[in-house]
Amino acid sequence: MTRIGEFDLKVALIDSDYYTEKAIHAYLAWDRRTRALTDYSSLEQFWQALDGVVAAAYPDVIILDVNNVGERGDIRRSIECLAKTMPNATLVCLSHIDDLDLFYAAAEGGARAFLHKDDVRYYIASAVCLASQLSNGELLYSQSMDKARRLLNHQRVTRPLAIALPQPVQYEGLRRQTRRIIELYAIEGMPAALIANELRRSVHYIRDNIKAAYDALGLHEYDDTFLANMSQRERAFMKLTALEPPRR
Repeated sequence: MTRIGEFDLKVALIDSDYYTEKAIHAYLAWDRRTRALTDYSSLEQFWQALDGVVAAAYPDVIILDVNNVGERGDIRRSIECLAKTMPNATLVCLSHIDDLDLFYAAAEGGARAFLHKDDVRYYIASAVCLASQLSNGELLYSQSMDKARRLLNHQRVTRPLAIALPQPVQYEGLRRQTRRIIELYAIEGMPAALIANELRRSVHYIRDNIKAAYDALGLHEYDDTFLANMSQRERAFMKLTALEPPRR
């Protein structure tokens, strides 16, 4: 398995949903493994921006919201065109609905992942890194698309092998309330005083839980220089958004 410090992926995001786009961009930008490039509201806008760009400057990963691309055939052709123009790029499809036609279109077009937006959330960078490691015969899918996965694998002769998006890494000793607090602090970027106000707890209580979370996450025990160069808050983000190794 590739070490996390070996990732340095340029990511282009194509999403017509303004708020989702901004949230995904923020999570990608906060994760040092992924460099979020300019966001695009449509495929047309992306193609226009790509005109005249040298191949060396192409993104390593393209995240495409497929809900507004068109019908199944349109999506498949769009994905095929992206793959032909940028053969070394990893294409990750996102959807807010569990539509089987969209799923098949992504598989037929050569996408490397099809993920439901509700499943990935702030695990998006880890999912992108995982998808970039898969072979051409594999398709990463998330939990909400399990029915489509079963149908896809049943037709394995002409379809890629679907692999489930792994579960988030669990940390022994990280209680539910403590995890909620450290997620607000390290992922959402909220200061301790604001967390205290939202949860109706004292600032002292919040800070004690942040310290307890650091201990449970093992932030003081690491041998990866990639993590060593980060602040504790950044290391907490990396730990909280990590996924277990995939099962093939």
